[in-house]
Amino acid sequence: MQKAFDEIRKSENQLRAIINTIPALAWSARPDGSADFFNRLYLDYMGLSAEQALDWGWTVALHPDDLNRLADYWQSVLASGEAGEIEVRLRRFDGIYRWFLFRASPLRDESGKIVKWYGTNTDIEDRKRAEDAVRASGRDLSQIIEAIPGLVWCAAPDGEVNYLNRRMLDYTGTTPGAWEQLGWANFLHPDDVEPTGRAWSRAIATGHTHAIQCRLRRSDGVYRWFQVLGEAACDSEGGVTRWYGLLLDVDDRKSMEEALRITEARLSRATQIATVGERSASIAHEINQPLAAVVASSHACLRFLSAQPPRMAEAYEAAESIVRDGKEAGEVVRRIRALFKRAAVEKAMLNLNDVIGEVLRLLGGETAKRHVAVETDLGKDLPLVPGDRVQLQQLVLNLLLNGIEAMDPVRDRPKKLFLRSKQESPETVLVEVRDYGIGLENPDRVFEAFVTTKENGMGMGLTICRSIVEAHEGRLWVASGEVPGTTFCFALPMRLRADS
Repeated sequence: MQKAFDEIRKSENQLRAIINTIPALAWSARPDGSADFFNRLYLDYMGLSAEQALDWGWTVALHPDDLNRLADYWQSVLASGEAGEIEVRLRRFDGIYRWFLFRASPLRDESGKIVKWYGTNTDIEDRKRAEDAVRASGRDLSQIIEAIPGLVWCAAPDGEVNYLNRRMLDYTGTTPGAWEQLGWANFLHPDDVEPTGRAWSRAIATGHTHAIQCRLRRSDGVYRWFQVLGEAACDSEGGVTRWYGLLLDVDDRKSMEEALRITEARLSRATQIATVGERSASIAHEINQPLAAVVASSHACLRFLSAQPPRMAEAYEAAESIVRDGKEAGEVVRRIRALFKRAAVEKAMLNLNDVIGEVLRLLGGETAKRHVAVETDLGKDLPLVPGDRVQLQQLVLNLLLNGIEAMDPVRDRPKKLFLRSKQESPETVLVEVRDYGIGLENPDRVFEAFVTTKENGMGMGLTICRSIVEAHEGRLWVASGEVPGTTFCFALPMRLRADS
């Protein structure tokens, strides 16, 4: 009998040794919940002896704010007879409180009666701090998202919108539920629903960046322009996990751009009129030449008809000259009227060589008066480009006048304008206008509005040229390395984009 008792005691001692060495705070309690055992690690942590910790003595190590909460919970566990767990703070021997997860499970006899409670306390301080940090980060992120001066949204991989920030809801005057029920298309301008939906579907299908401008209805019914941006967040395998997006209000910028476009158009027309006014002498000279020829041919025709007998062959030839010179005078008048005419832009397939020739004829008197020689190297079989004839005439006219005026101070060398046209690439046609004038001090700024080197210039001529070229989807630049003088180049595409 003694031997069996010794074996039991030995087994209990081994079990106690194991419990005292496991890396956890372990304890046991009687059926009424009062503690009857703490392992060595638990006692060392609290800095209490076994006698001090037994029964309810261990509760002195609980944080005061957690004591009642734990007592209430422990009583509910005892009443239910089921396992339980709770998070509370436990004071370390040095006075520092750390968070622990208290777990308790009952031990029952054969009849089902609880004879013991066993439990462990696991240090979760680091986890709690990490969770608090995550929550704080989430709050900070939420505050940042709400403070961003834009409308923020998120969507599932299939494109279903699942988050809208407060600015978005306030702007549209809706709730998340209403937005989900009505759908985003309900808040778009009717003209923007189809292109916006098409662009969004393409982004979802490809995972590429979503970027488009559309009009969004405000809570008061007013539509404003927004720049819509969307980026996909992807997993390690490249699959889209979520969409994040931002809407930026660009309505004021769009209005300013439209106002600038109207202003540039008005300045362009004013420049046209001013150009005609300044060149009135040359225009009069150009008109006078064919009219003088008409008058001379008419007198000759009358003399031939008055002769006895009438000299019909010569009279017929003179009449043909009258018709030809009359048409030439009419063409001059037509070109001048086109400069004054305020008509909508009409793009047609044009040969830039024809446009250059028309402008050179218009400036013939001016170049002769200023002793400027004009040389050309116009490419044969030049491809046609889509453009507005009057605008492209003004473009070439402005560049030529700019070159002519740049050579006014020149005295030590011949004044010469050189024009070249050629096919620059399979898709573009290039025109170069070179003068042999005084050159440019700041070639990078010549296309800026109100920048001019002329004493009485407005600084809008080259700005208008740039606007015309950009309206034709082309490029305008100043070539470098030209000494003396300056070379302006512009390239126009042989076809426009489909959405132009």
